[in-house]
Amino acid sequence: MNWAKEVALKIINERPNEEVYTVASGVSPSGFVHIGNFREIATPYLVAKELKKLGKKVRYILSFDEFDRFRKVPGNIDSSYEKYIGMPYTELPSPFSENESYASYMENRFLNELKSMDVEVECIYQAKEYQSGRYNKYIKVAMDNRDKIFSIIDDFRTQESTDEERRNYYPISIYCPNCHKDSTKIINYESDSGNVKYMCNCGHRGDLNINNATNIKLQWKVDWPMRWMVEGVTFETGGIDHSASNGSKAVSERVAREIFNYEPPIYIPYNFIGIKGGGAKMSSSTGNVLTITDLLKVYDKNIIWWFYARFDNMHAFDIALDNDVIRYYSEFDRWVKLYFNDNIDEKNKSILDLTNVKEEYLKNPNFSYLVTFLPIVNFDIDLLKELLSKEDIDVNSEQFSNRLDLAINWVKEYGSDYQVNLLNQRNDNFYNTISDLEKEWLNKTIKLLDFQFNTTNELQTALYDVVKDEILVDKELKQAQKRYFQILYNMLLGTDQGPKLGLFLMAIDKEKIKNLL
Repeated sequence: MNWAKEVALKIINERPNEEVYTVASGVSPSGFVHIGNFREIATPYLVAKELKKLGKKVRYILSFDEFDRFRKVPGNIDSSYEKYIGMPYTELPSPFSENESYASYMENRFLNELKSMDVEVECIYQAKEYQSGRYNKYIKVAMDNRDKIFSIIDDFRTQESTDEERRNYYPISIYCPNCHKDSTKIINYESDSGNVKYMCNCGHRGDLNINNATNIKLQWKVDWPMRWMVEGVTFETGGIDHSASNGSKAVSERVAREIFNYEPPIYIPYNFIGIKGGGAKMSSSTGNVLTITDLLKVYDKNIIWWFYARFDNMHAFDIALDNDVIRYYSEFDRWVKLYFNDNIDEKNKSILDLTNVKEEYLKNPNFSYLVTFLPIVNFDIDLLKELLSKEDIDVNSEQFSNRLDLAINWVKEYGSDYQVNLLNQRNDNFYNTISDLEKEWLNKTIKLLDFQFNTTNELQTALYDVVKDEILVDKELKQAQKRYFQILYNMLLGTDQGPKLGLFLMAIDKEKIKNLL
């Protein structure tokens, strides 16, 4: 059983009488949504899929926290955006497009990524919800219970609060209609009428009424539980940074129960995802990001889902962009073959189910062949197709074309140290260490290259036959063949191992090979 099904069963066990299971996720459009943020989507999405398989009616929602304040200029955004700090994301212009807000650009970009990953979700735009007046009565509830909310928050603080802090505490922020920033201070609040007097650092003074205001935002630890209640959230996840015993989740759960009279959703934290070789934690605010768009240039979507489906929510893992990309492709392809041959264990079958992989996937060419031989043929695609067609690969299929694009992207962006390079001159130092019999193997190989082979497997078989001898028993034969291949790799590449020799020798100019042997 995969981890998502385990969570789904836990939800049903704890909330057996739900008519609709509302599964929620939330994303801030503070910057590009990176692959770490995507775990905020992947975790509830995969749980929702398992709930549906178990026969439950599921509502999957995604909240865009676009009415939050702009806190920090990300590293990939012009520093001139500092002037917008304190405004809601919907008030900022897009740095990358015209006639679009900062929020809408980031949101639309992410929604396109979700579409590429086949994610269907009901989107809730928080600026629209706040400005429509949908939350006003709950803002009033929070304001009328501000002393109680302060006490809840105070219970989680390590420092003692003062009476002045308590008197001046209000669980809301007001965006100034003059400067559009939240640098406002409440001067007076009348509970009976809902009237609020405030002043802003820009010099503006104003009055508003909570019952019809459109520029109020609840503070996070009150906003979060309020939305649980409004949407009837059954299950949600969040980063481990929010999930500490004294963190925002713990505060929000008490606010939900004691202020909004709502039982908090079942919650599981998720751990962080890294970039293999990067070392730094990804952050939209710093600009250190790897997005789903970036991943889709190297991995197909089925493998990306496999990453998130195979590791449970608390398992921290790295997405590789180095040579391990080849290993992951090989491993996933192997599991897919086992899956469609019905020769796979139940747990891995349930994981593969979550990747939406189809049987057409079996037509994909070997990724290792593509990334190995693209540089060897100098990215001559026609020559590559001619070569790989001798491997009994359908080089005219859509699967070949799609994976070829991914292979080209990886080799050019990340795979420079993986490229196989033929030696420029004969490896005499190694040649002088081999026996006369082994040198005779090389002579037989040179003669072998004059034959025409229709497939790479024919050539591969002929290479194995070079060392056949009636005296050798099976065990000795295998050892001799292993030694022979090691000698060829050292003479051609200067290493003990390399790509499939039958394919490699067909890709290289025969005279170059003969000179090196």
